[in-house]
Amino acid sequence: MYRAFSINIIPLGIIILSISTPLKASFLENEDLPIVLTPARLKQNRTDVPASVSVIDRAMINASGLREIPELFRLIPGTSVGARDGWNYVVSYHGSNYRDSRRMQVLIDGRSVYQAGLATVDWNDIPITIEDIERIEVVRGPSTASYGANAFLGVINIITRHPSDIDYIEASAKRGSERTEDYRISHADEYLGGHYRLTIASRHDDGFDVKKNGTDRLDSKTVQLINTRYERQFKNTGLGLSLGYKEGRVSDDYSDIDVTSPDTEVDDYYFSSKIENELSIFHHIKIQYDFSGQQQVHRWTAKIPPFYTNLSDNPAPFILVDANEDQQVNRHDLDFQDTYIWNDSLTSVAGVHLKQSRVSSETYYGGTVKSNNYQFFYNFEKKISDKFTVNSGGSYEYQEDIGKNFSPRLAFHYHLNKNNSFRFIYSEAIRTPDLLETSANWTYTGRNVRPTNGGPDIAVLLQSAKGNPALKPELIQSREIGYYGNFNNKHLQWDVKIFSDHLKQLMSNSISLDRFDPVNDSYLKQQGIETEIDYRPNHQWLFHASYAYIEDDSNTDTETTFTPRNSASLLLSFQYKPDTQISLTKYFAKEIGTSQNKFSRTDLNLTKTVNISSAELELRYSSQYRHDNDSELLRDNIYTNKLRQYISITLRY
Repeated sequence: MYRAFSINIIPLGIIILSISTPLKASFLENEDLPIVLTPARLKQNRTDVPASVSVIDRAMINASGLREIPELFRLIPGTSVGARDGWNYVVSYHGSNYRDSRRMQVLIDGRSVYQAGLATVDWNDIPITIEDIERIEVVRGPSTASYGANAFLGVINIITRHPSDIDYIEASAKRGSERTEDYRISHADEYLGGHYRLTIASRHDDGFDVKKNGTDRLDSKTVQLINTRYERQFKNTGLGLSLGYKEGRVSDDYSDIDVTSPDTEVDDYYFSSKIENELSIFHHIKIQYDFSGQQQVHRWTAKIPPFYTNLSDNPAPFILVDANEDQQVNRHDLDFQDTYIWNDSLTSVAGVHLKQSRVSSETYYGGTVKSNNYQFFYNFEKKISDKFTVNSGGSYEYQEDIGKNFSPRLAFHYHLNKNNSFRFIYSEAIRTPDLLETSANWTYTGRNVRPTNGGPDIAVLLQSAKGNPALKPELIQSREIGYYGNFNNKHLQWDVKIFSDHLKQLMSNSISLDRFDPVNDSYLKQQGIETEIDYRPNHQWLFHASYAYIEDDSNTDTETTFTPRNSASLLLSFQYKPDTQISLTKYFAKEIGTSQNKFSRTDLNLTKTVNISSAELELRYSSQYRHDNDSELLRDNIYTNKLRQYISITLRY
């Protein structure tokens, strides 16, 4: 099925293209309808997109009162969110494996923050704050056809606030439970004919309180960051530049052999440049170059028996050694995208994406390894009639040591009218193995052995692990029937999705030294229904609700522990007066985590705004109350108090 469909979809795209001739047209034919950018890399009406998509806008972010970006995705139907500890969140559409966020592509202004070295998204190491975000688009379904390997279950596209939309100065401070202490200052202005924004922030909290046995949990985080964005518009060309840097420290629990604290210091940095050019009113090109890097310093002293190492002749019952899990990761991305309106009924987007990933680590790789990836993507949107629209897309990708793969997507829309449509979607996607899975040369080298007793001062742990270069990409085949309705007269949007997904060749084994055995031996089948409603009758009220029901079947429990059978969210916000806002948010998921827990929490936010001359002072109270007695995701993630509270003050000028 996979090969047959992959081969036949290419001629279909060529046929669609060949029956049209170029005509002038507008990129946004119905600008009064909700527009999204992410699913097909096109500006499309919600009634035409070849995927289920959810939007979290600035109003929802403000009303939620959240301080952690990953927690926003509890508002998205079918999305699982959990904290492995106080600084390590996991976000995954339809759950599956809880250990790492391995199957979601996450973009910030088009720049991928997916780390190929360990195939994960480290939310704590993203150099932006939640206040920097203008809008988030979440593609709920396989998106390799547009964004290449690793957009396996979906795409999260975070769009930051444009510098021209921000107050001249914005400063805030927050204090609260778990010794939370956040500070942020943002400045925006004009420069050299364009607009810039600069953000500096500091964040700290102590994470979870205790383990299940009652002992203290060590999972605090301290982060300092700076980021900036510059935008300038010339006659027909737009220029965008952004860069950021983050340094931070996280604490971790001691293991049986740890003598000193196994804390980690991490530096993250990125640079992004983008040029967009309107060659004509029907032809648009974009070139974007991104560089990102991370340096992790994770060092500690361990106490181990000599016979676990190559120093079995050492007569001491235990030796002390200095160990590390240091690593340095960087990636380069070059993306070229060409968008063309052929006539009133056909629009295409096509392009090339080049990526190089490199990681260095003595412990994990015994040196430096790298990987190059080449991708060609395309999507055609063809309006067959007023009632029928078809999207045909695909991605051809080649990665060193993995080979070539083709991932197709085909979507049909039946339009009841311009505001209501049914969609029928078939898509395939891949997740390529990460460098650790294919190229690991994992062993620990202990330096400064003491006592040496006249022997060597370097010890090598006898236990080691090797990657599997014969691994194949994970595969997903997804089928979806959906409905989207935009009821303009009621200011209401409603989306429904019925799905059936088959995930194959999954790599589900634990990524740990004692059980390291990456193989393609797992499968997962999921089916269910999800829906969301967004209702805003006037400027005072905001109502957003979501629900998902998922049934799953797998040959391993690992792929089902992060998928709740039932999950829901409700956000209700009311602007009592121009200066007073009250919002209430409810989250529910069951069962989720290794202990099959439920997650039930209610958040309350009260905001009061005071005008002082030309400035604005905002006072906010936020609380989060857990209704259940369960831990979060893992059994050692426990808050001693069900109620967590925060107060913040923000000055805008």
